[in-house]
Amino acid sequence: MDKFAVVDIGSNSVRLVVYESLKRAPYVIFNEKILCGLGRGLSETGRMQDDAMEQALKSLKRFHLMLDKMYVTNYRVVATSAVREAENGPAFADRIRTECHLDVSVIPGIEEARLSGLGILCALPRAQGIMGDLGGGSLELSRLSGKGTVEEKVSFAIGPLKYQSLDGETISSPKADIDRAINSLDWKGNHTQENFYAVGGSWRALAKIHIMEQGYALNNVHHYTMSREEALTLTEKLSKMSYAELIRYRVHISARRLKVLSLSAYILNRLIKKLKSKRLIVSGYGLREGLLYEGMAPDVRAQDPLIAACHDIAANTGRFSEHGKRMQKWIDPLFPNDVFEPNRLRLAASILSDVGWRGHPEYRAEKVLYEVLHGRLLGVNHRGAAFIGLTLYICYGGKTGEKDTAKVETLLKDTDILYANQVGLALRLGQRISGGTAKGLKSAALQMDDTNILLNVKEKDAALVNEVVMERLSKLGKEFGLSVDVRLK
Repeated sequence: MDKFAVVDIGSNSVRLVVYESLKRAPYVIFNEKILCGLGRGLSETGRMQDDAMEQALKSLKRFHLMLDKMYVTNYRVVATSAVREAENGPAFADRIRTECHLDVSVIPGIEEARLSGLGILCALPRAQGIMGDLGGGSLELSRLSGKGTVEEKVSFAIGPLKYQSLDGETISSPKADIDRAINSLDWKGNHTQENFYAVGGSWRALAKIHIMEQGYALNNVHHYTMSREEALTLTEKLSKMSYAELIRYRVHISARRLKVLSLSAYILNRLIKKLKSKRLIVSGYGLREGLLYEGMAPDVRAQDPLIAACHDIAANTGRFSEHGKRMQKWIDPLFPNDVFEPNRLRLAASILSDVGWRGHPEYRAEKVLYEVLHGRLLGVNHRGAAFIGLTLYICYGGKTGEKDTAKVETLLKDTDILYANQVGLALRLGQRISGGTAKGLKSAALQMDDTNILLNVKEKDAALVNEVVMERLSKLGKEFGLSVDVRLK
């Protein structure tokens, strides 16, 4: 399939992202960011600085060459706050077109809000609440309906870089300016007590700090969730800290990001209070993924991103990737009532149940667990990812309570862990008796009643049942608290 790329010219950075295709959950095959600081000193002079523009143009010329070398012909080039607000923005956009041979679109703030909202929907199609995207020069808000649409949109020129002088010091009266903008938001009453989806590098940095301080199980900020109280406590603390105090986080956050961290925390704090948001959900997806999502065909956008990603991973790394759905149906008799949303996560685990076979036998379980927890699964929160990862860990011979799973299990309820054990052991049995093939699954079928788990095997295929199969069947029965038996038919 043809590649798709986005060139994002922001107030702080210029970035090129190349996706392998316009599939529902494509791999990123190239991602490069250059910190140019186009928005630096803009509020002082009303203009982008010559050195910043020259650095950006140099990077954009490189990006054009990279697109050509990668044979990427389908791409979007967008410029946001700094270029649209600067007096010399139109002239700079013309230079991008003539010198870099890139057809740049300088998008309005409302359009930026819409695209960032689509970015959330790319990862979470049924997201409901308010999306907030804080860039270097502006803040965009949009409402996500819960039905896959982006509704009301607004843009405020209150990005933290706007309040920095050319030498990086805070200028003006940023908090008063921010308060005026947020107080003018007239959504109160209609859209309070909802989720707030936070987009932007500064807000992801806040999440990194919270993850570190809480000793959280994952370092993945995408879909990291805080309660209203946690978010307010964190942002209240950080908004009052000076750069000298924030420098303690230098190991995890760049110095440039730390310069704007306190003001970014203040903006988020004011928004959560204004909207009375019930929780904060941090997103790694935003404007660029919104452009990706918009470029997809309607039938592709309608796909479940989690299941699509699992199918893609299985196709690239599994032996018999087509039989994931059959594997799920094979173990269905054991799970008349799924713990999670109707069998969606069990389907995901079934599709991925064959992807670890290339790894060394002694490390397959750890490898699959790590890749699920730190990989590219969309449409699933951390609890769901932990369930899928733990299930596959067990499918590949691991056990709960081991050092590799200790932190993961903190993301799950006791019932989730029991369920992961049952599903994982059922998949482990299915993989052994079938050899990972759809044809092998037809040789046997599971049946469960109040006292037994029965493995019904076709008489002509009785030799498929050996000591290893019986051992796995016994472990499965023990996990359910039931006896086991094999019947030939």
